[in-house]
Amino acid sequence: MIKKIRSQERKYLIYYVVFALIGFVLMTYYLSNTLIHFTTSQQFPISSFSRFPLTYIIFPVEFFSFILSIYFVYNLIRGNTKMPEPEPLSKKEYSTVAIVIPVYNEPMDIVRRTLQACLKLRWAGGTKIYLLDDSTVEQDIKNMDQLSKDFKVAIIRRKERTGYKAGNINHAMKQHIKEKYFCIFDADQAPEPEFLEETMDYFSDPKIGFVQTPQYFINDTNPIERAQKLGTNIFFQTQCQSKAKDLAMPFCGTNVVVKAEAFKFVNGFSYYTSTEDIELGLRMNEAGFFGAYAPKILVKGYAPSYFGAYASQQYRWANGNLAILRESWKNILFGRFSFRQQIHIFFTTGWWLIGIVSLIYIIVPILSLFLGGTHHTWLPSWMLGLLFFNVALGVMMIYTSLKQRDDADKITLADAFLQYSLITNSMFIYTKAAINAVFKKYLGFVRTSKTSQKTSIRDIKWNLLLALICFGVSIFALYKSMISGSVEQLRTHLPISLWMLFYTIILGSSLFFVGENPVAVPLATSKTAKSGIARRRAA
Repeated sequence: MIKKIRSQERKYLIYYVVFALIGFVLMTYYLSNTLIHFTTSQQFPISSFSRFPLTYIIFPVEFFSFILSIYFVYNLIRGNTKMPEPEPLSKKEYSTVAIVIPVYNEPMDIVRRTLQACLKLRWAGGTKIYLLDDSTVEQDIKNMDQLSKDFKVAIIRRKERTGYKAGNINHAMKQHIKEKYFCIFDADQAPEPEFLEETMDYFSDPKIGFVQTPQYFINDTNPIERAQKLGTNIFFQTQCQSKAKDLAMPFCGTNVVVKAEAFKFVNGFSYYTSTEDIELGLRMNEAGFFGAYAPKILVKGYAPSYFGAYASQQYRWANGNLAILRESWKNILFGRFSFRQQIHIFFTTGWWLIGIVSLIYIIVPILSLFLGGTHHTWLPSWMLGLLFFNVALGVMMIYTSLKQRDDADKITLADAFLQYSLITNSMFIYTKAAINAVFKKYLGFVRTSKTSQKTSIRDIKWNLLLALICFGVSIFALYKSMISGSVEQLRTHLPISLWMLFYTIILGSSLFFVGENPVAVPLATSKTAKSGIARRRAA
């Protein structure tokens, strides 16, 4: 059943505006009090950067956080208005669509489910399914051969695995696939029968190079799956419509229909980054082809079911996006991109700096206990309280941004905290990815495991160690505040104690993400598979 991503009521937009105004006031206050601060009316203005050198580290992070929140609000407001329906695509009956499913040592049942769904796709011009098998394990190769025979779909292999998934698709497009349009579905992404009917009309606009649809996870039976589902929904359900309106829709690599002409015009995927899909989208935009966004859940798949698989996937995405930012920043600034496109591109690729941001929010307060404070020392007491309130507003933004989107999926404050916890507890993953990107240590494609495994405490050991450090610092800062000899020392140490206690709780909540996380994979029955083959033959 198709689910349309709903717009929100006006009361939510009012909340977003209020949030933006609070953020703007905070940012302005920080700027004014950090660059030029008057301690009393009799003193000359002085700078926090000279008085408190740690400000050099914490201030850019705070500024990044503020503009990121304003950008998020912009997407929520701009994306909340409906986009006009596309004009019907002409000559549909002459437009056969290639269905491309790249696989690499995938579980047979996962691929079977996807093939079964693809056979049910309805399209006037018909479809042709290509199974692009890059498997290296003999049993997996035999499994794919069997599926190809059972479902009567074309199977394509190559001698070398240059470029991994990207190279697999490039090879197929150059050597085998001749259709005017092609869809890409990851091995675990099963489309609804109406997928093509809901997306192909966007190509009636000759400037559209691809049509992206949301990823939607159907497994959320444990905290790690639930948190990932919420994170994915935040991106696809609250931001993508705004990005598409500004002609900056990212190419997300799966659940997407592509115009072969546009793909070939930019010479297909590049290989230097593990997020070759995002990079391809940028080059298509620069070449004058843009991405449309269909705000409907037309494909259903699986989130990684245990922390190790999640960490591998997130590292690949973070390293790949930051590699693009590192290699293409000059082209982004001085190339053929509009100002709005530049903003969207920066936050699409640069969001992954959030790991470093989170780490600095912990490290700098700890250092300030021994090296002196930061510009927070000059903030009035009510403003210090507002900083903590701003964190609560951030959790509330996660909660409210997903409200009313899907009646079948009720969002709770506990869900919002869980998502906030997962982002924060991914800081070591993102930080390592960012550091490696700076030194051009780019990761090739790594398949995300689709099987269930048990996560041990070792997978979150650094999070728990940092939680213990934060707790110790919290106690120490509380002690320092109790023996403070001045109001300034009290106002320096007590907020640090509370801040470290907050991060102790957040980092300790990483325990939610360990344990055994089973995945239920629906299997295709032979009767259903045969009926799908029959329908495809009739088409």
